[in-house]
Amino acid sequence: MVGLTLSAEQIRSAPQEVRRWLEQEIMRTLGLQPGHEFAAQAATPPLVGCNVEEAREILSLVQNMLPVVSVFFELGREANSIPVRAMRAFRLGDIQRGSRLHTPQQVIECLDVLSQALRQVKGDADAAFYGLDNQGHCLVAESTMRSILRLWQEIVAQHALQAGEQPAAAADPFAAPPAPATASAQPYRIPGYTVTMPAVGQ
Repeated sequence: MVGLTLSAEQIRSAPQEVRRWLEQEIMRTLGLQPGHEFAAQAATPPLVGCNVEEAREILSLVQNMLPVVSVFFELGREANSIPVRAMRAFRLGDIQRGSRLHTPQQVIECLDVLSQALRQVKGDADAAFYGLDNQGHCLVAESTMRSILRLWQEIVAQHALQAGEQPAAAADPFAAPPAPATASAQPYRIPGYTVTMPAVGQ
């Protein structure tokens, strides 16, 4: 058996997939079930999920606030989340990097805007779009993550058809259209939106 020692700096600079794998391995070694700690931190009242049409309505309400739109789509990155019973947990740091924001507080402010949009769509002033735990995770309902993912896939397919291309099955459904080799990220333009999506692995 081969042992491996990583410094804190190496872990921090590792790709998201590696950090997530390490987290899961540590939890398994300690005898913890994925999602066990998150469940105790779930928001009260319970998180309210949304279907695809409701997600579309939420997006239409925030479409002129690009940071909010970016955070919205970050919550559809299934590979960046940890299943927590009927919820999905995302690291605030991952959302911050993916949406190109400067601080976790800016992410939370965007999440608050999404909460307001959800309440307007649902007609429920107490509906909770997200929750936070004390480990730096944002939790949303599983149905919300699935709806945002499906909405993004629909938008990508529509964009490809409008461009006269054949939609291709990609490993990362959030991958932006091919960008020049010298660019790290390009604005992804669709009618009504301009979202800068990071390259795969960033």
